[in-house]
Amino acid sequence: MIKKTMLTLLGVWMGLGMISMSYAKELTAGMCKQKVIAAASLLEKEGNQAFDKLKAADGEFRFGEGFGYVWIHNLDGIMLMHPIATSLVGKGLFNLQDINGVYFFMAFNEVAEEYGAGWVPYAWPKPGQKESSPKVSYIKLAIHGEEQFVVGAGLYDVTSEQIKKMFPDDPVYEH
Repeated sequence: MIKKTMLTLLGVWMGLGMISMSYAKELTAGMCKQKVIAAASLLEKEGNQAFDKLKAADGEFRFGEGFGYVWIHNLDGIMLMHPIATSLVGKGLFNLQDINGVYFFMAFNEVAEEYGAGWVPYAWPKPGQKESSPKVSYIKLAIHGEEQFVVGAGLYDVTSEQIKKMFPDDPVYEH
């Protein structure tokens, strides 16, 4: 009985270690891009059947010390999957505008439709704050049968100039 309990505790401890390892890396633009590309690939294979994997709290699509995640909306601007702001699911988001007048969900779709993937800078409050901060999101179009998904992930305190230096070949939305 003691041996079984010890093995169970070891398994739990190792599992927690693996979860914390996936969160242990600080959120970066490169990480956002990598996760969006991986999520888009999964969506292209599985369609909306992939949503549970994409929103799993302990899954590979929660990253960057727990601050990173992917969301999915469609070309009509309807949020299809958001692991944090679940109240947005099913809502139209084309009317969301930042303090600079950027309708960023419209910009997301513009980049997805024109280039297939790219970066969109905008301003948005960090969780728990009222003041807007610079934010940039990587967006990629994913197609499964007749379904078209726009996959995104973003991070704060990064400018379009920094993105252009890090990813000189990637399109960056200009407003």
